[in-house]
Amino acid sequence: MVGKATNALEVYLNDVKLKIDTNGFFVFGFDRDDIGKQILKVFYADRKSESRELVLNKRKYNVQKINDLKQKYVSPPADVLEKIEKETQKITDARKAIDKTDTVYYLSGFMRPVEGGRISGEFGGQRILNGEAKSPHNGIDIALPAGTPVYAMADGIVCFKGDNFYYNGNFILLDHGQGLSSVYLHLSKILVENGQKIFKGQKIGEVGTTGRSTGPHLHWGVRWYKQRIDPQSVLELNF
Repeated sequence: MVGKATNALEVYLNDVKLKIDTNGFFVFGFDRDDIGKQILKVFYADRKSESRELVLNKRKYNVQKINDLKQKYVSPPADVLEKIEKETQKITDARKAIDKTDTVYYLSGFMRPVEGGRISGEFGGQRILNGEAKSPHNGIDIALPAGTPVYAMADGIVCFKGDNFYYNGNFILLDHGQGLSSVYLHLSKILVENGQKIFKGQKIGEVGTTGRSTGPHLHWGVRWYKQRIDPQSVLELNF
């Protein structure tokens, strides 16, 4: 959700103080598993305040159970574990910079990062392989031919570009301000550099099947800090 509170001094979501820019804009989102009552409270310069109650209903996700798989399809082989650990740390370090960004790049609005394609993997789905629950799918997969242009969903800064990561393949992490970020995985080609300012609709890469991928597609993910956001929900925002 994107909000604007004119002459606001502070904005809180439950007990979390939100970043708010000089024009009163702020953004927040809810994780895959968040449910129940949430309270948004605004404190104004004239000492007045107001609050809004938001109620999140439990959402159902697709759970797929697959048994009798070879172990190599359940867990990565031992000889790549060190590589995965180093790559995970690089992404964690890059995301720390996102936490500090106050600029509201996202005011450009949002767009779908590719044209057409089939949704081959829904947000929130989960697989249980040989009885082992794997991490929920934290984005959506859009199946498209290799080489299809990939565009930035909103204005932002290239926080990190990764090459040949075990899971992500070639990918781009964009910082849209106030904790909001988007990621584009399995690219065949990256057309941007770290630290580069990017504009909504700018071509940043091309669809591929690098990393842990079984065919050409774009994995598109969105987060607000550590909260995993359904990417399709940002397309519903109007401001």
